[in-house]
Amino acid sequence: MKKIKIIFLTLIIAIISISCTAKIENIDFYLNPGNDSVQLNSTYIDPGVTAKAFGIKRSTEVLENTVDTTKLGVYYIVYNFVYQDFDLKLTRIVTVVDETPPKLSLNPGIDTIKIGETWEDASIQILDNSEDEVQLEVLGEIDNTTIGTYVITYIVTDSSGNSSMIERYVNVIN
Repeated sequence: MKKIKIIFLTLIIAIISISCTAKIENIDFYLNPGNDSVQLNSTYIDPGVTAKAFGIKRSTEVLENTVDTTKLGVYYIVYNFVYQDFDLKLTRIVTVVDETPPKLSLNPGIDTIKIGETWEDASIQILDNSEDEVQLEVLGEIDNTTIGTYVITYIVTDSSGNSSMIERYVNVIN
C-alpha cells in the first residue's frame, strides 16, 4: 500500500509539473555530440538533438537537412522543438571533406627498349573519389642513347590537396 501511495504521489507531482507554465530554465534543447565532418561519398549518421521539458524527453523535428555526401562542401541540419510558448531551433553544421588520395595504376606499355629506339609513355589510370579535376605531374627522362634503368614518376593531386605517386621503370638495353 505504501508503494502505491508513493507511485500515486510521484504521478501527481509529474502531472502538476508538466501542466505548469514552462520557463526557459525548465527546457533543455541541445545538439547531441557527434562527428560533424563526413568523408566524401560515405554515409552520414545524424547524431540528432535532445529536447527536454521539466526533465522529460520530448520529440523534435528536422525542418531542413541539406547534407549531400556526394559533393564537397558545408551543409546544415535545422532542428525544431516546440513546447508551450517556446519554439526553439538549433542548427548543426556538417562539412563533407575529401581525405582520400587518388588511386593510381600504370597502363600496360613497352618499358624495355633497345638503344636508339623511342620509348612511348603509356601513362597511368587515375581514379579519384571526388571526380573533380586532378593535376598530373610527370617527372623523369629517358636517355635512349645510354644503357640503364630510368624512373618516370607520376604525381597526382586532387582538388582537396590529396596526392598519390606511382613510378614506372624503363630499361634501355643493348
